[in-house]
Amino acid sequence: MQTLNSQESAEPPEEMVPLSNSITDLNVEISLPTQIERELDLSMLVDSPILEDLTLGFATTQSMQTFLAQAEANGFRVRDRSAELKTIRLRVTDLDQASRYLDKMENEEEPHYNYRVRSPELPRAEFLEGEKSFGANADQWIGIPEERNDWGRGVKVAILDSGIDLSHSNLDGVSIEEIDLLGDGASSRGHGTAIASIISGNDSGIMGIAPSASLLSIRVLDGEGQGDSFTVAKGIVEAANRGAQVINLSLGGTGESIVLKNAVDYARAQGSLVVAAVGNEGVSGVSYPAKFDHVIGVTSVDANGRQSSFANYGEGVDIAAPGVGVFTAWEDEALVSFSGTSSATAFISGALASEISRNPNLSSDQVVDLLYKYSNESEKPGFDQFTGNGILNVGRIENRNLPNLHDGAIVGYYFDPEEMKGGTTPFLVSVQNQGTAWLNNVSLEVEYRGVVKNYIFNNLNPGETRSEKLFLDGSGESGKGVRISSQLRLGGQTDINPGNNSRVSTISLP
Repeated sequence: MQTLNSQESAEPPEEMVPLSNSITDLNVEISLPTQIERELDLSMLVDSPILEDLTLGFATTQSMQTFLAQAEANGFRVRDRSAELKTIRLRVTDLDQASRYLDKMENEEEPHYNYRVRSPELPRAEFLEGEKSFGANADQWIGIPEERNDWGRGVKVAILDSGIDLSHSNLDGVSIEEIDLLGDGASSRGHGTAIASIISGNDSGIMGIAPSASLLSIRVLDGEGQGDSFTVAKGIVEAANRGAQVINLSLGGTGESIVLKNAVDYARAQGSLVVAAVGNEGVSGVSYPAKFDHVIGVTSVDANGRQSSFANYGEGVDIAAPGVGVFTAWEDEALVSFSGTSSATAFISGALASEISRNPNLSSDQVVDLLYKYSNESEKPGFDQFTGNGILNVGRIENRNLPNLHDGAIVGYYFDPEEMKGGTTPFLVSVQNQGTAWLNNVSLEVEYRGVVKNYIFNNLNPGETRSEKLFLDGSGESGKGVRISSQLRLGGQTDINPGNNSRVSTISLP
């Protein structure tokens, strides 16, 4: 089996955190195009390529049928249609005729751009510097047991992507149905194959989270990973109609497409959960469809539990999962080290499939709530724009009904970008009870610059996070960074996961 880009250098014994890159530089606003409303004036688009690819939505099926019967005569060429969404994809062949028609029918038809979508660009190399890879250990990191062969049984997961390499040995025995909505003959199936292996990979080297789930591969992206919102919307409808409980969208775009939103609403009404990547540009602004209501927007973290610097952030981020250097299958029997919010999205889809199969008495929305409730805290306490409800932890979900499990964790150090203005900088050290028993007499020791601080936590409820504020004088850093070491000890209790009781980081202030 061929291996590509899968060599890891030895990880440093401590975490290197250059805050000037990982936090300050992330606070960049970008202007994202928004939905085209009724004000779309075709007369202003003379000779524009936009006229080659528009969508037209209708209030009723009857009005759509009437339009189809008259489309050619009114300056339109129909390219595709969706009866469920009452929407037509078309191009304008006669601008004057088309404009006159829409002027007369403005209370019934809504023209929109057919926005571009694509699989997220692979993170740039500079984004991955200092981030810790998962390698083949991502499943262990989120608490998944080795014995999980039956996980996902009876659940169908739709993967809307570039297609899947059905011949890959990692997918032997996996039930996969294929639908191609492009039919152009061009395909690069690596990205879709990686997503499939995370969800349902079926060999001991790279086993998926839900290896017994069936997959529905719907090809909506071309060989370059490019697509359009109408085709993705059709794929979502197709997945919902074919009974997919989970729809994985490791793709996105910057345009707020109404047809894509309507497809998401249609799928949710059919009982499907829609999971989408927030994007890999490292900017403020979540990609669509992840930003839509009723879509689970997924971001990436590295193996230190830090939000990936390449991941977009803002409204629409709901949960985080592994997304740095994850070993996955690729086309042509390859294995690769795969990074991006696409990877993280597949972990959430796989976790949903596994928990739906293991909790038949719960509704799909209740399963989503399980993922949120038992997620691990990230560096910033509480729900936030970087990791949403927190970081996926399947182990906590599986152990939720087991009594007297003691697990205290140091979840990280948080520096508020608004307070990093030179001089003395405050920061938080946060501790979470990730077990099922109350924690008492928990001691936290924090050491930096020769100073040792000690704190005691009592009555820490299961799932609860508490923080202590400390202060760091940046004047003496001299470019070397500040080493912060923390140790957590449970008084008279045995911690089931002592690996998360300590944390060592070197912080570089801007």
